[in-house]
Amino acid sequence: MKANIKTAIPGPRSIELSKKRSATVANGHGSVSGVFIDKADGSNLIDVDGNVFIDYAGGIGTMNIGHSHPRVLAAIKEQVDKYIHPCFTVAPYELYVTLAERLSELVPISADCKAAFFNSGAESVENAVKISKSFTGRNSILVFSHAFHGRTQMTMSMTYKEDPYKKGFGPFIPNIHRLEFPEIDLDLDRLEIDPKSIACAVIEPVAGEGGFIPASLKAMMQLREFCNEHDIIMVADEVQTGFGRTGSLFAMSQFGVEPDIFTLAKSIAGGLPLSGVVGRAEIMDSVHVGGIGGTFGGNPVACAAALSVLDIMEDEKLPQRAIQIGEKINTMVKGIMNSCPWISGIRGLGAMQGIVIIDKDHEPDKEHTSRIHQYALENGLIMITAGTDGNVIRTLMPLTIRDNELDQSLEILSNALRVP
Repeated sequence: MKANIKTAIPGPRSIELSKKRSATVANGHGSVSGVFIDKADGSNLIDVDGNVFIDYAGGIGTMNIGHSHPRVLAAIKEQVDKYIHPCFTVAPYELYVTLAERLSELVPISADCKAAFFNSGAESVENAVKISKSFTGRNSILVFSHAFHGRTQMTMSMTYKEDPYKKGFGPFIPNIHRLEFPEIDLDLDRLEIDPKSIACAVIEPVAGEGGFIPASLKAMMQLREFCNEHDIIMVADEVQTGFGRTGSLFAMSQFGVEPDIFTLAKSIAGGLPLSGVVGRAEIMDSVHVGGIGGTFGGNPVACAAALSVLDIMEDEKLPQRAIQIGEKINTMVKGIMNSCPWISGIRGLGAMQGIVIIDKDHEPDKEHTSRIHQYALENGLIMITAGTDGNVIRTLMPLTIRDNELDQSLEILSNALRVP
C-alpha cells in the first residue's frame, strides 16, 4: 500500500473528532498530526477519512515489526483465548519465564542474567535505578544531557529537556547528577560528586528524544572503565534503540562494551505495553522479595506478543533491514544537502536517523522543521521531531517497510526537506 491523500489534512471526520476530543480529553496530552486513525497495517496508517499515510513515527518507536503483524496478532489471539491476566505476583505463568530466559540469553552481557517485567519505559528505568541502589547501597545517579528517561517523578528528574517534560512539575529529585552527553569524550572533570556515592550511570547509546545523537565508541569505553573503577552499575537505556532499530538487536552490541543492566520497552511487544529490566543475575537478585513488581507487569498477552516479536526479528532479519533503510535515508539526504543549506547534517545508527535543521545563523530552526513536517503530513508521510530545540526530524518507520513504500516515503521526505 502507498500513501494516498484524498482530503485536506486533517479531513472532515478528523476535524469532527478533534472537536469531541477538545471537550473530553485533557489538553496536556498533545498529538502531533491531528488526524484520527481508523486502521493500521504494516507501514501504513489509514485515517477516518480514508487517507493513507506512510508511518515514520512508528508509535514513537514501538512498531519496529510493523502494524498488525499477522504473527503477533495470532499470538495475541491464542493467548487471549486462554487467559488475560492472572497477575504474575499472584499466580505465575510460563510465558513470563520463557521471555525472561530468551532476553537474558540475547542481551550482550557475557555473565548469567535475569529479567523482570513492567509496563512502560519509565518503569523499566526507575526499576533499574532501584535495583542498582539495592545492589550498591548508594543513592546517587549519573545521567547525561539530552537524555530522556521517562515521565515519572524519578525519570522526569533524570530527563534533560525542561519544556514540555518538566515545566511546572518540580521540585525534582536532588541526587541526580548530569554530564554532557559524550559525543566524543566523557568529560569526567565536570563531575562534582564523589564517584563512590553513585549507584548507577544511565545512558542511551543513541540519545533518542534528545536528537538522535550517538554516543562515541571511545566515550562508551571510558564510561565502562569509570564504572569499573568506582563499582558503579552501568545501565544501558535501550527503550528506543532496542529491537533492531539501530542495525543490531541491541545497540550496545555495536560498542564492544558490556553494560550491567539493560532497560527495554517500546518495540518489545509489537505495540502492547510491556517493558523489562535485564541484567547480571547477582545485581538483579539483590532486591528483597516484593521490592520490585507491579499489578500489570509482564502481562501474559504482552509476553506472548514479545516472544513473537523476537521470532520475527530473527526470521525476517530486521536488524539487517535497519542497516539497509539507514543507508537509503543517508543517500537521499546527503544528495540534497547542497541545495538545502538548512540541513546541517544527518546522524544516527541503522534506521534510527536524525536530520538536523538550522537557520541562516546556524542555530536550531524549529519553525522551519515544523513547515517540513506539515508538508510531509499533507502529502502522506507522518513524522515526529526530536532534539532539545525541536529541530531534528527522526525516522522511526517500521523495519518491515516494503521497498516501494520506502522509495515513495523518501520521495515525499525529499520534497518536504526542500521546503524553504
